[in-house]
Amino acid sequence: MHLISHAFTLLTAFCLAVTAAAAPDIVADASTVFLLRADAAKGALVDVTGRFQPEVSGGEVVADPVWGACLKLSAGDKNGITLKDDGKINFERGMTLDAWVCFDELLPLKGASLALKVGSFSWDLQKGKLNTAWLVFPSEEIFTTAPPQFKYFPVGGDTINGLMNVPLKKWTHLTMSYDESLGVVTTLMDGLVDRRRFRYRGAQRLQCDGKSQLSLFSGMKNCRIAAIKLTTGTPDVLPPTMEAYLNALPYRGQVMLTLDHIDPRLPLPIEVAIVWEQASGSSATLQTLTLDSHARRDLMFDAPTWLNSLHTYTVSAAAGGRQCFSRSLRLGNVKPAGRATIHADLTLSREGKKFYPLMMYHAMPQDYARMRELGINLVLNDFNLYRAHRTDPAGYVRELVQCLDAAQQHGLGMIVSANAAFGKLHTLAAAKDHPAALLWYGDDEPWGDLGRLHESYNTIKLLDPHLPVLVVQNNYSRLQDTAPAADILATDPYPVPNVSLRAVADATQSAIRAVAGRKPVWTVLPQYGGKVPTREELRCMVWIAIASRANGLGFFTWDERIRDASTGALKGWFTPEHPEQIEDLRIVLQELRPLEPMLLAPPAAQQPTLQPANPALHVLIKEADGKRWLIVANDSRRTEETTLEFGATPDADAQPLSAGSATLSLRNGKAPLKLPPLGVAVFELKTR
Repeated sequence: MHLISHAFTLLTAFCLAVTAAAAPDIVADASTVFLLRADAAKGALVDVTGRFQPEVSGGEVVADPVWGACLKLSAGDKNGITLKDDGKINFERGMTLDAWVCFDELLPLKGASLALKVGSFSWDLQKGKLNTAWLVFPSEEIFTTAPPQFKYFPVGGDTINGLMNVPLKKWTHLTMSYDESLGVVTTLMDGLVDRRRFRYRGAQRLQCDGKSQLSLFSGMKNCRIAAIKLTTGTPDVLPPTMEAYLNALPYRGQVMLTLDHIDPRLPLPIEVAIVWEQASGSSATLQTLTLDSHARRDLMFDAPTWLNSLHTYTVSAAAGGRQCFSRSLRLGNVKPAGRATIHADLTLSREGKKFYPLMMYHAMPQDYARMRELGINLVLNDFNLYRAHRTDPAGYVRELVQCLDAAQQHGLGMIVSANAAFGKLHTLAAAKDHPAALLWYGDDEPWGDLGRLHESYNTIKLLDPHLPVLVVQNNYSRLQDTAPAADILATDPYPVPNVSLRAVADATQSAIRAVAGRKPVWTVLPQYGGKVPTREELRCMVWIAIASRANGLGFFTWDERIRDASTGALKGWFTPEHPEQIEDLRIVLQELRPLEPMLLAPPAAQQPTLQPANPALHVLIKEADGKRWLIVANDSRRTEETTLEFGATPDADAQPLSAGSATLSLRNGKAPLKLPPLGVAVFELKTR
């Protein structure tokens, strides 16, 4: 028995030794800001670089078989580690924060933070995931008229919810990084990518307030910390690579392949091969090219001649003689010939007649006459139908057909929900041949893995090649991922009541960049519940979207009521109960309706510049059939002014087309402009 006990002791010691040997060798280098380790001899957490004196609350240094020593946080509520910055931290070119930690119990849901530096970043572990709570980047000062309004723009902190569950009762390496050159946020667990997001605003410097302290593991309980390391500079968390996006352009018989987010660490030139594989499996090299820069490339190809089939495009790239990227992207190849058509100028037509889309959410047949009278020409009511027929697909379809019949009777078009991921394909057979069905609503604010959305798009197109697919995305950093799943990409900025109306332009222009200007972009605006704009705000948002080149508008929403489970009563926002909002919508749309020829006109090739530059002013020139129009909108809550410079342009008289338009005179290529708060002006420019 003694020999067995001795052998067991030796085996245990051997296993511990092997385990201890597996601990990584973490060292500081020239880019290390700090490296915190538990010092058993001192019984304290120390910074190996000697720059910081960490302050620990609710923790003690204990022995650990893997690391030798670690910091253990107790079961108290005020645990954490604090480091005073005093100007020693900066995030030039980016940053990486690594933590080697073992959580012995479920992670706290509220009031705890993994890493927090006010004015810079916050990562937390809410719901047991590694989440990017917010990041701070350069902003613009905003004039406000009420305390709740934000004094800066943009508002929102690049929130990215984690994917994987943080392991319990095992040592885990958590990594949080931001790469300035690519504008990409990456989180990893034990070297595996958890989330990777390219910011829609691209490469910007992560901000750093030298007076703000850094808090680590604040409020965390019963966890052990082996090391925490902050590194500045370009992160080295993943091998350098790139991204590829495949967009079908069926209404012009083309395909667009975008190569983007090409890591500057890749040596030039970069060799790229694009292989096209048909549904049968036969393949051919479509194109090879050499990239001599890291800039985005949008490549255009003719669509395959084999229609109503699934094609695969494989993109491979090599730099320095080694493959750095390979991805296969699928395309449902169709040739639409239906009643709804997207034209090369990104306008939409119904039975050959172009119209500027004005969409209303959640309106039912009893409201269709009013929709038509207001100027609405498209309705979407999947929310209402699902509310009434949640578990009855047959009932949903029956009422859907009734809605389509009523829409046709009132001269409206309908947008019908269709989504393969949700199993909502039963609507296609019922609606695809109905003359009132004009679009499929592919998804609303999708998140998570958007590969399923691309598969849904291909499925819908193969089942019905003709009607366009519309998808709405509110996470602007996912617009480029969403675009391949849509023929029309929409975004829904809801800035009122507290955010600058500049958010409308920001969202619209971000969507246009995502599709490289080759697909229509619509902007959805709020008018419901806590997001009710004033008439001036609603009008200003509409014209900011148009000045930002939106090809259509949506309004959310007519009916947002939810049925009370206990009483069966419908409760929530219902626009007919707010006649003042109906009147606001009437007045705003009344101004648009006679200007539809201008709304359908393409932007002019030459646009004016603003001297001095003023981000609050949104300006667009449109041209068609020998006519020129000027649209200007002021997102500021104070008077703004500038001078529009047109270059070598003949003198022109500006004829006001909108209510309360400012006066404007174009002389010698210049036009001084002054707009009141939230002001809008629309002119026809007539050469003298």
